[in-house]
Amino acid sequence: MIAFLLPLSINLLAAVPFQSGRVVAVEDGHVLQVRLANLNRRVRLACVDAPDQSQQPWAQQSRAALAAELPVGTAVTVELRARDVHGRIVGVVRRGGFDVAPEMLKTGMLFVHDGYLGRCDDLPYAAAETTAKELNVGVWNEPGGIKRPWDLRLERNNSNQEP
Repeated sequence: MIAFLLPLSINLLAAVPFQSGRVVAVEDGHVLQVRLANLNRRVRLACVDAPDQSQQPWAQQSRAALAAELPVGTAVTVELRARDVHGRIVGVVRRGGFDVAPEMLKTGMLFVHDGYLGRCDDLPYAAAETTAKELNVGVWNEPGGIKRPWDLRLERNNSNQEP
C-alpha cells in the first residue's frame, strides 16, 4: 500500500529531530496525543499499524497495551520522521530512552507496516514481530494472523480513513 506523506519542514527536522513531551491521551494502538512545545499534537507510531476498530478484541487490546505502556502524564521523547496527510506527526516514541513499539510488536499488539512510512529499515521491528508470530500471541494467535488493517482499508476503498 502506498501512503502519502508530507515531510516535516527540513528546518524543523534539522533543528529539532527529537522533541520531549508528555502523553495527553491514547487514541488507539498506534496513535496518541502528546504535549509538544506547549501544543497537544497527534502522534502516530512510525512503521507499525494497529488492528482496525472493527477487529475486536484485538483493537481494544492494542489500545490498552499502549495506554499501559504510556499512561497519561508519561514523559516521552518523539523522534520526528514525517507528518502525514491527516496532520499527525509520524515518529518513534520513546519512554525512558526505549522505543515503545518493539515490546508491543513482541506481544502481538501491532503489525510491522513499512508501507506507511518508507524509512523503517533502521528499526528492529521485523525481529520483534517474528517473536510474536513464533509465540502465537496477540494478533498472531490465529494462524497467519488476523487480516491486516491496511488490507481492510483497501477492501473498503476508503483512502480517507486514517491508518
